[in-house]
Formats: sequence, structure tokens, C-alpha cells
Amino acid sequence: MVKKIDFNLTVAELVKNDPEIKDILAGLGFDKILNPMALKVMGNIMTIPRGAAMKGVSLETVMQAFQEHGYMVLGGEDEQRKEKLKGYIERLSNGEDLENVRADFVKEFASVSVLEIAAAEQELIKGGTPMKQVQKLCDIHSAMFHGRTEAEVMQAELQARREQTENLNSQMDLSEELPPGHPISLMRAENTGLEKVLDILQRECEGAESPAAEVVIRALRQFNGVRAHYAKKEELLMPLLYKYGVTGPSQVMWGVDDEIKKELGVLTRATSEDQDNVLIYKGRIAALAQRTREMIYKEEQILFPLCLRYFTETEWKRVYRDFPEMGVAFVENPAKWEPGEAWAAEELAKVKEQEILDGKIQLPTGELTVKQLSAIFSLLPLDLTFIDAEEKLRFFINEGRVFPRPLAALGRDVAECHPPQIVPVVRNLVADFKAKKRSSLEVARYIMGKPIMVKYMAVYDDAGEYIGTLEAVQDCSHILEKFSRK
Repeated sequence: MVKKIDFNLTVAELVKNDPEIKDILAGLGFDKILNPMALKVMGNIMTIPRGAAMKGVSLETVMQAFQEHGYMVLGGEDEQRKEKLKGYIERLSNGEDLENVRADFVKEFASVSVLEIAAAEQELIKGGTPMKQVQKLCDIHSAMFHGRTEAEVMQAELQARREQTENLNSQMDLSEELPPGHPISLMRAENTGLEKVLDILQRECEGAESPAAEVVIRALRQFNGVRAHYAKKEELLMPLLYKYGVTGPSQVMWGVDDEIKKELGVLTRATSEDQDNVLIYKGRIAALAQRTREMIYKEEQILFPLCLRYFTETEWKRVYRDFPEMGVAFVENPAKWEPGEAWAAEELAKVKEQEILDGKIQLPTGELTVKQLSAIFSLLPLDLTFIDAEEKLRFFINEGRVFPRPLAALGRDVAECHPPQIVPVVRNLVADFKAKKRSSLEVARYIMGKPIMVKYMAVYDDAGEYIGTLEAVQDCSHILEKFSRK
């Protein structure tokens, strides 16, 4: 008799009917299925195709594994859903009105969880759909808001999940009861503060009346705190999700974050230069506030739950240690997380014990102790980052304070340290360095109103072999000020 497996059923339902399925999934890398609590909670809301998308395993690989064990695979609605989502993106790319596409999207996907949309986004990226096109899905997905408040959207999704499993409610409660100071508690607190700023901007700029220019300008300046919030998300949360094979939501969000920051910079400069521009740009300000509010929703409903699902206790402690490096926004005197504080203190003590501060380093032009070299590095007004020949980040100093980096970045692939749209540029540059097509690249541009010089330099050994790339970043404001004096 042929065994059958229906991909439309939840993992818990499948395992209950056929325990062999659990072993097959574990063999494919879904080891959390062996944890009874994980199977009980997540298994009741997770289908195999959705889990495969989140884990970074191709659906074809999963299907082949079951077929090799004598199963006939049934279902496949997720594949149909992916094709429909592609269709919506293509309609936008062909110039169709966004509101028309949104209307159809709401009819088709009103009852679909945002996690399912996130899984579909990841599958589209893995299937070769350009990132810029997948980002358009964010605009369509924001249709979930239209005609309903954020609270109503959350309530609808929570009710849908409750219908799938009575255990889900307890899982949601656990995520809400995080201790003060936990990284996700801080991120949620920052979102609460950010929403207050967005309330001001939308109240002033969405109506027919002229906005109060000074109020809007002040709120826009406060709004710029979102850069620190996004830095924590992009430098600490997203790279860890990559480790677990969850790339789609992070890549899409990072692209939208960059667009939000770019538009915010334009609007902040324009309104600061001339108050009359507040009235001229009020429509764009209101639109940006709404788009940022929708990003908050995606963080709360997609990113944070995914992080809570995958990250270990030690990983959360590392994230907590590095949070201050990224800066705090919209929150005064953030609470401390005692487990994170204790762990960070222990790690610092270990480092101090391991330091060979009296050791000497022989250089062609002299020698320095490690202690001396460390002190010299701390005085350089630069951000220096070194990646080795395998394109792993091995060393950095942040004395220039232009682009903060967390300690957690050490050992990461260079691709995990840059926005998705920049990765191909970085890869090509490193390839040129390795092939000796060029040995350096300089980029000078204004970032947050400051003149920033970035220089990438190939590093070769005495034999001419490529051993890495050094990035030097400097804020040139002080230098220009000195030269401008008469």
C-alpha cells in the first residue's frame, strides 16, 4: 500500500498519524521536531512547505526525501500561493495601479498569516525573483492595514491561529512576558516610542490644514532615531536569522529600511533648510510615517517572533551585550537584563585573563607590545574593518564612530555585514582585489549630513598573495573645518 503525505496538514497532524515522518524531517535538518514542546507548539501551526521555506531547505529536496521513503506527496497549495504572489509583483512591475493590486490581494490573502507571506517572500528570493521586485510585495502586503486598524489586524491573525491550535495562545503569552531589558523588550519599547513620533507627523501632515512647521521639523529630527533601531535589527538580529536559514524576511526588510532612511534624510534636510518645505512635502512625510508604521507591524509580527523561536539563551546574551554599541532610540534609561549583564561581565573577565598585554609584535620598522598597539588603535580617528581571504570579518576598530559594529559580527561572512543590494558590489570588489584588477577604491559622500570618506584596500603578503581587504572609514568634518579657516 502506497503511503501518502499531505503537505497541507500541519506537522503535528502528520507526525501523530505517522511517527516515521518525524525521523525523516529530523534527517533533513529539522532537529527541533525532536523536542516534544516544539512539536506541540509550533508543529500545530507549521506545515512542511512553510517550515522548509523558513529553514532554507528547498521544497524539492523535502519532496524527494519523502518519495525515497515511499511516500506519495499530496497538496502543494504553497506553490500555488507563491505563483499568485509572483503574479501580483508582475502586475505592479507592468505599471498597474497599486490600489487595484491591493484590492485583489486582500480578497485572496485576507486570512493568511504574515508568517506565511514571509515564507513566500523567502521562496521567491530563493527562486531568483529580484530583491527589488520582492520589496514591492511589502507595499502590497500593507493592504492588510487598509480599512482596518493595526489592532484589528493583529486580532484577526491571532484568532486564525487560535483556530489552528489551542496551544498557540500560550506561546504568544510567553513571548509577551519577556523580562524588562531583554533585547526584544527594548525593541518593542523603541517601537512604542517611535509610534508616538509617527502619531505627531501623521496628525500634522495627513489633514487638509497647514501643518505646524516647527512641530513637524522637531518630530522629523526625533524620527531619525530610527537609524539606531534599524542598526540593531540589521547588525544583530538579521545576521543570526541567516544562520538558521531564515533569509527572506530579513532581506526584504533591510531593503525597505534603507528606503525609509533615505527618504527620511531627504525630508529632514529639506524641512530644516526651509520651513516652507514642510507644507510642500507634507504628503511625503505622511506617507513615510505610514510606511514606517507598517514596518513596525512586520517587526512585531514576523521578525521578533522568528528571533524568539530560533535564538538560544547565549545568543540573546550576545545580542544584549552589543545593543549599546548600536545606540538607543525613543527610550530613556532602558532597563537592564540581569542575565545579560552577568554574562557580559563574565566574558569581559575571560578576555582580560587571556590578553597577552606584555607580548611583543615584531614589525619591519620596529616592535610594539600588544598593550601599546591596542592603545594606538584606540587613538585613530577611523573605523577600520579587516576581512580575510575567506571573506570573513576578523578585526575592526570603531574609534571613528561612523558605522558602529558589534562584536557579534566577528567571524561573519562579508555578505552578512552589508545590505542585500550592496552585497553584489562588495563581492565584485573583492573578486577584483583577488584577481589584482585593482588594489583600492575610494568613495566620498555625505552620510547624515557629514562628509564621509570610505577607502577599500586590497592587502597582499610579501609574495603578492591576497590575504584580505581593509576598509577605512573617516568622518572628514573636522578636517574640512580646519582647512576652511583663514
